[in-house]
Amino acid sequence: MISLEKSEAGRSYRVTWMLGEYADYLKKTWNLSENDVMRVLSNNGSAMIVTFKDRKLAMSADVARSVKLEAITA
Repeated sequence: MISLEKSEAGRSYRVTWMLGEYADYLKKTWNLSENDVMRVLSNNGSAMIVTFKDRKLAMSADVARSVKLEAITA
């Protein structure tokens, strides 16, 4: 399991859990929830762009630390 901030661009992940100060924000505002599949489009270490549920979202590493993921293997 890794945090979203450590994810690799071009890979897909399943959201395992969310915690911290931004977890509620992501749940309520963006409807992100556990078991959602997320694809990382870019990650430069301090900001990233992800897609999930037909949405595209840019976020900072602070927010990304709240999301824990499991890599999806082919």
